[in-house]
Amino acid sequence: MNFSFPDPSTAWGRLWRGFFWGPSLLVEGLAWARAQAYARGLLETVRVPVPVFCVGNLTVGGSGKTPGVLWLLGELKKRGHRPAVVSRGYGRRSRAPVLLVPNAGEALPASEAMGDEPRLLARRSGVPVAVGADRARTCERAWEEFKPDCLVMDDGFQHFRMFRDRNLVCLDARLAHRVFLENLPTPILPAGPWRERPAALARAHLVLLTRAERLSADKLAALQERLRALGRRAAAAHGFLTFSDHRTGEPFPAERLEDASLLALSGLADPAGFEEALRRLGAKVAGERHGDHHFFSTADQSAALDRARREERRIVVTEKDRERLPEDFPALVARLEWRVKEEAQWAPVIDSVFS
Repeated sequence: MNFSFPDPSTAWGRLWRGFFWGPSLLVEGLAWARAQAYARGLLETVRVPVPVFCVGNLTVGGSGKTPGVLWLLGELKKRGHRPAVVSRGYGRRSRAPVLLVPNAGEALPASEAMGDEPRLLARRSGVPVAVGADRARTCERAWEEFKPDCLVMDDGFQHFRMFRDRNLVCLDARLAHRVFLENLPTPILPAGPWRERPAALARAHLVLLTRAERLSADKLAALQERLRALGRRAAAAHGFLTFSDHRTGEPFPAERLEDASLLALSGLADPAGFEEALRRLGAKVAGERHGDHHFFSTADQSAALDRARREERRIVVTEKDRERLPEDFPALVARLEWRVKEEAQWAPVIDSVFS
């Protein structure tokens, strides 16, 4: 089941915010107190001997963080660095406190043991991956085991115990435009999707405006100008999809999806965004939605196949969801790639940490 918070600018959204005002205030107060305790040295931070990059967000779910980690890993590797990834592995079923995956040619652990996002990061990037709920301890183990020259922490912008040399924050471009130029309210959990107020971007070394292709050029330019006026370094991440056959790995031209009837099978935080991206390619899309990180049972798979057959649709899944499907499941796999121009904005954030 997918849940989305009501738009805070609507009557229903205002009612929701009012109902959860008390708990939201408590969550925000506790988070502020914790952040202050670390900032003032009352709580100790953990450091490792190499630079640590964190790719995080301010909201729950669907900010484009995983493509952001892959993009950063690619840029680090282009520069000759040897990164390793640290991830919490949300949704995994293994009880191992820390799972170390050297990724040196051995078969990757299943998603149940590793988590779908860490498995995707390992498969796509080819770098070592350490998975564990205690991010500080997992970073230490990754350094001890893999001896990388830097670490990339997947999520954890609010995890102050682990010292980060650079914070990269992913923020949906359309949402950011509404917040910074239309004064959209930013209710804190559970009144809304925000983990922290936008003022927390003061801790970010770079703001990555994700899904920038969904925003008009004029609005995107105005947003970037506004962020820079606030002293925030920002770069736009334009996403595009490429496709392949899940069973064979053969590329599938995106042009062939125009007027195609598709069934978007998903277990995502933002299934509507995935379906919208397919529609922008000219496809006729129906959604078969499950909760984020959902493990597709045999019954789920059969139901999707039956519906696709009945409605004469082709099944398409995201790369993240493919990690929770058997290799012989008949589907197209959509891979999200990023183009991040404006190198003058983001390159110094990466390069200066090694100076």
